[in-house]
Amino acid sequence: MNNLEHVLRIPRVGVEHEYRWVMGADSSADAAAHDTLRDQLVRMSGLRLSDQAVVSQHTLCFDDTGWSLSSADCSLTMLVNTNRGPSWLVAKETVQWVDGRRDVLEMTEYVPDAKNLAGAEVIAGRPGQYLSRRVPTLGHLRVFGYLSQRRTKAALLTEGGALIAVSCDAVELRDPTSRPVDAFVVVELEANQASRVDLAVLADVAETFSSHFELPAAQATKPQLAAARLGWTRS
Repeated sequence: MNNLEHVLRIPRVGVEHEYRWVMGADSSADAAAHDTLRDQLVRMSGLRLSDQAVVSQHTLCFDDTGWSLSSADCSLTMLVNTNRGPSWLVAKETVQWVDGRRDVLEMTEYVPDAKNLAGAEVIAGRPGQYLSRRVPTLGHLRVFGYLSQRRTKAALLTEGGALIAVSCDAVELRDPTSRPVDAFVVVELEANQASRVDLAVLADVAETFSSHFELPAAQATKPQLAAARLGWTRS
């Protein structure tokens, strides 16, 4: 095992703080418009641009037939980076919603061979085992949908040197048979392991974005958006 793979295999748990706005696909019709939207949001944020990039990602969304994870504000996904970087199993649990901000516990595990990952390995890994403990009613997992997205993102720095990320995602949802179901645009604003000062900056930027979009931050995750379009309803 080389040094990079050794590092990738180290288990990691983190905390995310995020806002999300969801719009129809015609809100940003092509790649050029998408990149323009990102640049516009960077200027509107008033923060200093540190870096920017465009990546293509594919996400497999897992749940049981009773939608136990979606109903518990949890998710289990496999993120496959097609441009660069490794693939990951990702468990997320929404801890709380605060004025449109989602506070999230995230656990990730490196997947060395995403193409040959068996279903039993999905639940046997650390992320799956964590969710099994958190959601005791969780049944047999299946892939309920696929999310493909072109993500154009920017890393921003606050005056205190904290990192805030903004991304504009052109998302396509497919069902388990790969039939196209929906397409939409998601803007995300995020900070990790943030201090209260950082959260105040994040909230100010989020308020600016909500005013610009004339839209409040969404109270649903991407896997929940996918699940809702594929049969799940919140009870």
